[in-house]
Amino acid sequence: MMKIWLVLIPPCGDDVFNNKVQIVDFLKDFQNALSRAQNLDNMILQVANSVSNNLGDLIVLPIAELFGSMQLTIGTDLRGNLNKSDVMMFMKNIGGV
Repeated sequence: MMKIWLVLIPPCGDDVFNNKVQIVDFLKDFQNALSRAQNLDNMILQVANSVSNNLGDLIVLPIAELFGSMQLTIGTDLRGNLNKSDVMMFMKNIGGV
């Protein structure tokens, strides 16, 4: 059985409206995002299982933890337009992953 996780990061500061817009945008593209995620999962499992039948089972959880520990941010200008030169990736320390 496949589990689908939706992780919402609580808003920081007073920009609650912008976070609501981001959530709505994500949900509008959910089917495409889900399809891309499933394709990535299948590709990783194929490669892992080509090495060993048990490797796919071992690698699934650490990959989920790794992606769950990351947050991608894209800055905006005063009008709310994305600033493609202000992209940052943050990663939480989750104990060796």
